[in-house]
Formats: sequence, C-alpha cells, structure tokens
Amino acid sequence: MLDPKSLDLDELCAALEDHSPDATWWIHTDDGRIRSGGPGGAGWIAIGSVGSHEGYRDMAEFVAGVHHRRAAELLDRAIAGRGAFRRFKDTLFEFPELREQWFRYRDARSRRRAVRWLADAGLIERAVAIEWTARYPDPTTDDEDVPAALAVDLGLLYGDRLQHVVLFGAWARGEGAEEADIEVVVVLADLRSRWEELNHMDDVLWRHTERAGLAVVAVPVTAEEWAAAANPLLRRAAAEAVQLS
Repeated sequence: MLDPKSLDLDELCAALEDHSPDATWWIHTDDGRIRSGGPGGAGWIAIGSVGSHEGYRDMAEFVAGVHHRRAAELLDRAIAGRGAFRRFKDTLFEFPELREQWFRYRDARSRRRAVRWLADAGLIERAVAIEWTARYPDPTTDDEDVPAALAVDLGLLYGDRLQHVVLFGAWARGEGAEEADIEVVVVLADLRSRWEELNHMDDVLWRHTERAGLAVVAVPVTAEEWAAAANPLLRRAAAEAVQLS
C-alpha cells in the first residue's frame, strides 16, 4: 500500500481531470510515481479521467452556496447548457473574491476525489482514505464574502428604498480586514431619521456581526448626501468606495 504523504496529490488531481482525447496517465503501484504518455508496463496502472459531470456538480454546488445575489444569478445562468465550464470561468472574473473562493473549493473537491480514487484502485487502505479526505473539507462560511452577503440582506430588507451599499474602510482597502470593522454606507431613497434607519437594520447588522465575529458599521444617507460627500467621513468613504449593490 502507498503512503499518501509520499504522493503528489496535485499531480494526481491534474491526471484525473485531464480530458484531452490522447492523454494517458499512469501511476506506479510501488512508489506512487506519476507519469504521462506511452504504455504502462510492469508496476504501472492507468489513471482514468473522472467524468465531466463531477466538475459540473462542483460548480452547481458552489453556486448554490453563493450569497451575493447578482453573482449567484449570473453564475446560475452561466452553468446552464452547453459551454457551461467556459461561461462559469468567464463570469467569475467579474467577482475576484468569489473567484478565489472557487479555487479553494475546487482544490478541496479535487483532492478528496484523488484520495477516493486511490482507495478504489486498491493503492491505499479505506481507513487511510477516510482520514485523508477529512483533511480537505469544503471551505467554511469563514470564507464567505461577508460584505456582499450583507448587501444582499440589506436589499431584501429595504427593497426599492435601497439605492446603493458601498463598502469603505479597511475591507475596501484590503488592509487588515481580518480584525477591522466592516464599514458600509447605505444609500436610501426616502430616508427617515438616521436613528430610525439604524434601528430598522439592527437585526441584519447584528446577524452579520455574529457570523463574521467583527463589528458591522452602517452609515445611512440620502442619495443627495452621498453625492455631495460634505463631511470628512463621507469624503473618505467616497475615496475608498467599493460598490456592493
């Protein structure tokens, strides 16, 4: 039996996901060496590629967990019908944070498949496979795009009254986001008193504070106030602005 620690799992993942018509990949049963091309020979067994349905399922299950409403809608449309893989990849370029999440998600899925393939091929013990697949869980909600999810919930709360949610501060600058407050400007039509609006969104802000383990700070303003940016806070927010909705 092989020791997974001695294997190049990334290379095995690449072999399993190589759908090139002429591609042939082999693994040596004694030491786990992997090579491509040519006949197998003594001690080598073929690595067959996994079906494209596995990759499609990864995409579909990833999209099902996306909280960013616009991204989820676009990605859901992208994976429908022929050319789904190319459209999914192209759509992710519009959402860099989700793209990074997808890479982590895909890598975890690929490595679990590689370990299961080794067990099915009789190259590692089932108990070892169970232990090793547990090392590669799907990314947790800690990897969620928290500001985007917040914007979605504010959209559901306010409906047509919400004009924009704009991220600013450390999260917008990409500086120390792991410890910094999540700061957003909430641009509203028909804004009532600020205290009334903060009270109205309090449950949403608190829910995301609990999920992220960080304070979520909202600044409700009218469209006119946002356009004028007449005080230092709004001027700074406008300079750092990352529009979420």
